Amino acid sequence: MEVWLERLDRFLTIIRPKTYNVIARVIVGLGVLLVTESQLNLVQSIVVATYERLFGYSDILREFLEGSSSPWVGLFLIVVGLIYHYLMIVGREQVELQLSKIPKKAYLNLELRNADSEEYKDNTINLRGCILDVPLADEIPEYRTSYDSSSMDRISGILGAVGNMERNPKFYQERAELLKVWGGSELLSLRIANSTEVLATGVKVEIKFPRVAGVSADNTKKEFPTFPREKSKNRFGLLPSLSLSHQPIHYDIKRDHSEGEYCFYWNVGDVQANTSCISDTYIFLRSEESFDLELRIYCDQFSRPIRETYKVNKKGEVLTISVADLMAEKECFNDIVDKCVMDGHFQRVAERVLAKHEHKAQEVIPGG
Repeated sequence: MEVWLERLDRFLTIIRPKTYNVIARVIVGLGVLLVTESQLNLVQSIVVATYERLFGYSDILREFLEGSSSPWVGLFLIVVGLIYHYLMIVGREQVELQLSKIPKKAYLNLELRNADSEEYKDNTINLRGCILDVPLADEIPEYRTSYDSSSMDRISGILGAVGNMERNPKFYQERAELLKVWGGSELLSLRIANSTEVLATGVKVEIKFPRVAGVSADNTKKEFPTFPREKSKNRFGLLPSLSLSHQPIHYDIKRDHSEGEYCFYWNVGDVQANTSCISDTYIFLRSEESFDLELRIYCDQFSRPIRETYKVNKKGEVLTISVADLMAEKECFNDIVDKCVMDGHFQRVAERVLAKHEHKAQEVIPGG
């Protein structure tokens, strides 16, 4: 019923020009003339000329006026004019009154975004970067620091004994793990907007997709993973501050996977009128297969949840990483990372972090 009332209201709005009252009077007036006048040729000519000027030549109208009795044509026009006037005045008021009694609903628009906050269009997620085939763990050598002279070995050993930074033997293995996990992956975030003047309550977003071989997903706060270090932590350096209670990390996008599905839930709560909310948690997604991702939006004002389906397309390219790539200099290894992880995502994040620190260093504000 609500849908039909809205359609009728739109129709009445379309056929209700500013001069609707004049149009109704003209139609009724022509009808009265056709009923009362004995000689009707002049009036009929006016009707035909007006119509044909607006819509073109019409044999049907000419035959109808010539073959019809004048009083009946006039009565027909009078009835049409009165009905039109009624619809424009009383009918539209009644429709608006009935619409006002219907509780207004919020309209929610959900955007699924990538790590660069770019919205996915046409319900399609194209994974960036490429999947990496890395060497097996037993094929990757330990990281060793070599010196040209035995004296340097002795100096290094002495310094290590008193607590200097020591080499990280798993440096190359950690590089391989970084490439394996992040190559061809994507970080998904969510933005939901209430574009109406109605408060949306109890808003929740649910995301589900298959939990099969080749598909990996998790909720995370990490936009930038920790890169492997050539040296391990200081053996006798400053210890991290101890705390009796560790505050747990809050994930606004929570997970509740089943055996065959990845399930993520974002309990948004209330969304004020004409405002939006952005998740502060990412969904880490890495896939070697294409699949369909199902998304549902729940709201107290909805009679049923809104459903959308996104097509996730895997990256076709698979790049093989050699041991030499893992042992490459820092610049060369970073080039591999830029190419294979979200088309240079780490570099863009590093630039944003650097710009933020530079601004903070130059910021001039009163002390607290």
